[in-house]
Amino acid sequence: MLTNINEENFFQSNINKAIRAIKSNRCDLAINYLSADIIENSPSAEVFNLLGIVSEYRGDESMACKYYRAAYVFDPTYKPADKNLEKLTSFFYRFNEECIDFGDTLEKGDKKTYFLEYKGIHFGHIKNNKVDRKSAC
Repeated sequence: MLTNINEENFFQSNINKAIRAIKSNRCDLAINYLSADIIENSPSAEVFNLLGIVSEYRGDESMACKYYRAAYVFDPTYKPADKNLEKLTSFFYRFNEECIDFGDTLEKGDKKTYFLEYKGIHFGHIKNNKVDRKSAC
């Protein structure tokens, strides 16, 4: 039990160190931390998302897409990789550090996109809250 907690602490510590290394533009150091996580633990969506970010920083968009897709395979519910892949594959893509999702911030709950609107007795329509979907970046 104690070794499992230590492994989780080691994993999360390496993830945090890799994020700091990427943000300070030291991609080789970040790859060392992420490689250690892959060797010590089974591969995870967080690791492959960060490897995709490193590839994006280096200008290798095709490899970044592969890493983001691998992150999706490991955990389809991991939203940062999904957001990064969507941003990267958009028609108007430009590298922007502010738009990259490292997965280190807590995510706000998504609002309901559909609601039921009643026009009369026992008669309702389903309406969509999202009329126009624009990128935040």
